[in-house]
Amino acid sequence: AGVGTAQPQVSPVEMLIAEMKGMADCFSRMSASCYSKCIANVHDVKLSVAEMNCVDRCVSKYMDVYTSVGGELQGAMASAQ
Repeated sequence: AGVGTAQPQVSPVEMLIAEMKGMADCFSRMSASCYSKCIANVHDVKLSVAEMNCVDRCVSKYMDVYTSVGGELQGAMASAQ
């Protein structure tokens, strides 16, 4: 019997909205980070091969970390309940 530990119910729509906001924030931060690291010259119409490779690696690493941290947070929240 939990005393005063009732948690508010979150609707599926609210969860979806929060997830979309989180992904939009992730994309925005990833774009800014990878752009500043990989794109040296904005005067060219196309990315160079080196820039494309850098962006590919940067995005891959960023998403790996985002997924890993998200999993750890979910695990911590589940064990706290």
